[in-house]
Amino acid sequence: MPQLVRFIIVRMAIGFLIGSVAGSILWTTGFSDSAASLGPVESYVAQGVFIFAFGDTIALGYLSTALMMESE
Repeated sequence: MPQLVRFIIVRMAIGFLIGSVAGSILWTTGFSDSAASLGPVESYVAQGVFIFAFGDTIALGYLSTALMMESE
């Protein structure tokens, strides 16, 4: 696998993991009361979309910062 592809995959995975953890923490501490009014299935879908939104945003930010900061 070319070095740039490996670089992108690793940085996106790390950023997504960081964002997913942050989204999970925010969901459990701040939004759990408002999601209780939804049904059980809708609550899980809303939680998944919320965590994914945090994950992909942080992943792109982490990748762009890594591309800017790391030079060989």
